[in-house]
Amino acid sequence: MTVYAIRTDYYRFQQLDLQLTDLFPFVPEDIDFDDVVQFSQRNASLKAWWQAPDTRFIPIEDKPEGEIPDLSLWLYATLVLSPKAHRLLGDLLQPHGEFLPVMVAGETYQIFNCLTFAEEDTQACRQEQIEGIELGLNELVFRDSAEQLVIFKSRLQNAASLFCTERLKQVVETYELSGVVFDTNLIEVFD
Repeated sequence: MTVYAIRTDYYRFQQLDLQLTDLFPFVPEDIDFDDVVQFSQRNASLKAWWQAPDTRFIPIEDKPEGEIPDLSLWLYATLVLSPKAHRLLGDLLQPHGEFLPVMVAGETYQIFNCLTFAEEDTQACRQEQIEGIELGLNELVFRDSAEQLVIFKSRLQNAASLFCTERLKQVVETYELSGVVFDTNLIEVFD
């Protein structure tokens, strides 16, 4: 079984200009603030109070000519889908989370909030430690049961990334959807 980390292609594509703070005016008073700020880690649904914000895509600082992607990542373990990508992937992704609409230049894009965790193989996962202090995950391995999922996140990785199986990767590549890359290195390395 091959699992991929879904990464944004920052070199060729723009990113969604939407901050979590832009949503604060819409959050009802009876919603726990931490459920909003840490929605991915807490596996919190946002659909009940979500109101489609009007936003745009913006270029990455040093890439002003970047294209608008079909797929990109937003905060944490969420995926932004163009209308085309939503049409092609919506049914495949739906069982694993919720779609939250956003308006971009008069078109309805969707943010997919993944609400599915896969089980990690804790015996194969490795934490980096120095003098008994855990510094972070060095190696992430999922149990074979993850193969039954299309898209998911990891509790050990604090729901900071999205992962998928070959099925999603093949559909994205078949339809030539742009904006993301699939990385077999499941732990993102920052240079």
